[in-house]
Amino acid sequence: MNTKFYGLTGGIGSGKSTVAAIFSDLSVPTLDLDKVGRTLLNQPQIQHQLVAAFGESILHNQNINRRILREVAFISETNTQQLNHIMHPAIRQAEMLWRKEQTAPFAVIEASVLIESNDVARMRGLIVVLTDLDIRKQRVLKRGKQDEASFHAIDKQQCSDEERKQAADYILYNNRDTQALRRQVNELHQVLT
Repeated sequence: MNTKFYGLTGGIGSGKSTVAAIFSDLSVPTLDLDKVGRTLLNQPQIQHQLVAAFGESILHNQNINRRILREVAFISETNTQQLNHIMHPAIRQAEMLWRKEQTAPFAVIEASVLIESNDVARMRGLIVVLTDLDIRKQRVLKRGKQDEASFHAIDKQQCSDEERKQAADYILYNNRDTQALRRQVNELHQVLT
């Protein structure tokens, strides 16, 4: 049986990880490409390329400081493209290895920039999580990992909800509670199965 791979995306704070967790609860294999990227930051080759691109200020105790890297990388479109140029090939390679291991009817690949990196074509279809900007900002600030300025800097580098709608095969709306989202994911699970 050939596994069908569906992309899962949405803006920062939209609830992509929650959707992926619900799919996982339904025994659907899921891969978080953002987590893959964080793991790759520990590889010496990747670290070397990032320091060459952004300077030693991104290091803390010989490791990449993700907060500083984020601040530097999302300060301009050029820096974001430079980060993507370093990270995306390595992330893609990890994804391809994971794909080869899958045997389920379908699997979900979560990534915040699937549309922006032109990776939708590699997917059977695209699931988009849409959430109002104010709700997304509240969620991100509540996590305490980013301030309002970094939220807006990241959001500005991502595509708009209008672009997400146009690219989507399936849309999940996440402006309410987790139960409402879970109902939508359960319905979509039945469709995709």
